[in-house]
Amino acid sequence: MKYTKLSPLMISLLLAACGGGSGGSSTPAANNGSSSAPAAAKTEVTQGMVTGFGSVIVNGVHYDVGSANIDVDGKTLVESDLKVGQIVRITGTVNADGKSGKASKLEGETQLVGPISSIDLEAGVLVALGQTILLTADTFYDDDMTASQLKVGDIIEVSSYLNSEGVMVATRIDWEDDDDAFQLSGVISALDTVNKTFLINGTLVDYSNATLAALRGAVLEDGLKLRVVGDFDGTLFIARGNLHPSHLGFKRSDDFDDDDNIEITLSGPVADLIPGVSFTINGILVLINTNTEFDDGVPADLVDGVMVEVEGQLDANQNLVAEEIELNYRAKISNKGLLESVDLIANSIVVNGITFEINEDTSFNDRSRSKVRFFDLEDLMTGDTLHVRGYTIAATATTAERNIASRIERHNPHAFGNDDWKLEIEGVVEAVGINSITVEGQEIQVSPLTHIEGFANLDLFLAAALGLEVEVRALTQNGVATAIKIEVEDDDINDDDDDSSSSSSSESSESSESSESSESSESSSAETSSESSSSASSEEASSESSSSSDDDDSTSSASSSSAA
Repeated sequence: MKYTKLSPLMISLLLAACGGGSGGSSTPAANNGSSSAPAAAKTEVTQGMVTGFGSVIVNGVHYDVGSANIDVDGKTLVESDLKVGQIVRITGTVNADGKSGKASKLEGETQLVGPISSIDLEAGVLVALGQTILLTADTFYDDDMTASQLKVGDIIEVSSYLNSEGVMVATRIDWEDDDDAFQLSGVISALDTVNKTFLINGTLVDYSNATLAALRGAVLEDGLKLRVVGDFDGTLFIARGNLHPSHLGFKRSDDFDDDDNIEITLSGPVADLIPGVSFTINGILVLINTNTEFDDGVPADLVDGVMVEVEGQLDANQNLVAEEIELNYRAKISNKGLLESVDLIANSIVVNGITFEINEDTSFNDRSRSKVRFFDLEDLMTGDTLHVRGYTIAATATTAERNIASRIERHNPHAFGNDDWKLEIEGVVEAVGINSITVEGQEIQVSPLTHIEGFANLDLFLAAALGLEVEVRALTQNGVATAIKIEVEDDDINDDDDDSSSSSSSESSESSESSESSESSESSSAETSSESSSSASSEEASSESSSSSDDDDSTSSASSSSAA
């Protein structure tokens, strides 16, 4: 079905453009994660990547964190400080529906903070603190960052998973302004208590100047996950201050003292697989036995690199014994284009004629100028410019082939445009719809992302649009035209418009000119990266970042006029 938003929601989107970082959410069932927990709620610990907000969404569950203690890298934070792509651990309760819960504690950790020593954007690989970091099509970036902007010497924060080769697969990268201290997290090995050194994923750490007072009962030994802070001289990491047990491990003595049978959920890529016996996720040992059940796959599908979600309990050695393993799949489809329809009942969207299903693991990220933090399926509008990544589930004897969206990003209208999409039309507005105008018989979609000269917001324009003479620049795809910019003939703008409208006109004009000045470079970059369906790779991550860079750069001034 075609889905069109009503005007009040347009206003809320416009107001959202005034501030807030980009974020996301998965399916809209959780109602902002604030529903009260029923009596059947059970205590759980879940660890994985933040996939969205409107609550905090991890492993498909919407957690209300309103009363939770939030600690990331030893700093007390609030919900608005969290970002999509961070790796966190949540302690709390999950309701009987399995989709919502209430967090009592959220702990997070940055795997690396340090300067880039080398970078190969074509290969999607960089090195920092002696660690190799892989950029993929699934890596999230700071709102003001793209991969193409990274350079040697930049200090970055990296959230990541560790693969079997010891490479950090980045889930999120941010710039870090403070170079006072670097940070490295991981499992220690080759502990030398005489020389006071150990290795973290191949980087030599000297802890002779550090203290052990903050280990909180943990024993300094090989296999312990630690977070170290200090300096790096190019080959040696010199730890200072306290050595901290990782928030993302299960080796702290005070982790689960209230309930020895607590349920654990852990997600990430499989590494170090011993078939039928064990594997690791970010250095955490997961044990398999004959009672382990597999969802969406069979034991033979369990290979290094495949994404899984494990449910189980800890044994006496605090290793996770898997009761159920759900296999997820990395994105292999990359689809860029205009949104043709949204079905809120079936939880699906159509882009470029391809239907994608949305599930609890789908992440949403708004990189348009609106930067809606609590971004969800309900926020999408026909004509939105989307980049959808996903995978295909093959047909069976009883089911048809299905495409599952793993990640949905919204961009500014012209981010992936090319010459074939462009439409320019002049004439009188003949009809006005809820989110559309008709000029010279052509119906054109409009949204809060459309630059409209002479009007403070979309609602004011739609209220006055009928009969106005306009010049429209739009994108067309699959029969849908979406306006990028609307210029209204000066004579048609009422002379007694209020000051805010006049001011908005000036700002909108300036931002539109800025947007247009970079449009050709955007199109050129996007044409290189745009594809209907292809394998998601580091090459795509680089080209996508290039188009996103143009996308974001062209909108820095536009957001102010859109939300004036």
